[in-house]
Amino acid sequence: MQDHLELLAGGRWVPLSYVREGQEVYLAATDPAALWPSDALRKGDVSLRIGEEEVYGSAELITSAAEKARVLSAFKEKYGDALFSKWFAHPGRVLRIVIGAKSADSGYFRWLEQEFDAVADDYDMHITGNSINMLLRNRSLAFMGKVFKANSHLLEIGCGSGMETMTMLSRGHEILALDISSRMLEIVKEKAEKMGLSSNLRVMKLKASEINSLLPIYGKGAFDGAYSTYGALNCEPSLSSIPPALHALLNENGSFVAGVYNRFCLFEMIAYAATLNFGRLSGRFSTPVRQGLSRFCVDVYSYSLPEFISLFHPYFRRGSVEGVPVLLPPSDFDKYLRRFRRNFGILEKMDAWAGRRSLFRSLGDHFLLQLIRN
Repeated sequence: MQDHLELLAGGRWVPLSYVREGQEVYLAATDPAALWPSDALRKGDVSLRIGEEEVYGSAELITSAAEKARVLSAFKEKYGDALFSKWFAHPGRVLRIVIGAKSADSGYFRWLEQEFDAVADDYDMHITGNSINMLLRNRSLAFMGKVFKANSHLLEIGCGSGMETMTMLSRGHEILALDISSRMLEIVKEKAEKMGLSSNLRVMKLKASEINSLLPIYGKGAFDGAYSTYGALNCEPSLSSIPPALHALLNENGSFVAGVYNRFCLFEMIAYAATLNFGRLSGRFSTPVRQGLSRFCVDVYSYSLPEFISLFHPYFRRGSVEGVPVLLPPSDFDKYLRRFRRNFGILEKMDAWAGRRSLFRSLGDHFLLQLIRN
């Protein structure tokens, strides 16, 4: 395609097709795994070459479905039906670059918020359409069912679209649900209203590392327990503020359940070593794990089980632990499991049994950990 600009990303100039409207330039990532959008969103401010001119601007992800459709319509008008169908019909991301503007709120958390706002409306499908993602949710809900007593007042850190929130509400718990994404919180509220569960739900836009701001509002010992599974904790560059804040927020009998992306995944280590894919084999060991070295759309931070427990000492002590999954593969291998669909229930039970054994519980894709307040 001949009509393109160049974006400086990852230290090199990347040629890209574009649409321009005044001082706004729109870019569409045709490959969902493309790294240039992540580089642009991570930085916030970008450099472009348009013809002979080099310009600067601020980058943001378009999260509104209506706005994305409008921009894609402009791509179709510019490039024609055939090229549009080939390249732009199902883009991974659509970005807006405002030429001459400087991002007032650049950086990792701005990028994180935009990514989760963008996927919020389809997030349930991402979970329910993947057998391993459903296994993760089922295991965490079963784990929490053993930890939290009936009708507890719970703090949920990183609620996402509320797949666990709704089940916990239906069990009679009262929940304060936190998330960095405004759209995710809107979806959680809508679900609770439809299910008649909204009376026991409050939501607040807040990062995990900001939970100490809840103390002036709710006071010490306000919650019977807390949980954060498969996301929010792995999206924090530092967890140092969380243990003392949780210790203050939980009552003397409180437990915190964490579902954490593991630094050591047995299945991946075997699979990537066997296929000589050393980049992915060592991907979880980097800090952070860059988008492209993991299956996530953002950079994340992995933790080993001993490392994570030590971060919460001396405020909490270790309780129950499970690896999940340990014998079955991570969610990005789900397509290979389809041939075993008929026997998946048996495989799931075997994995649950293995995940509770001391040999395997620290080697899952994630680990589920109960931390008991000291």
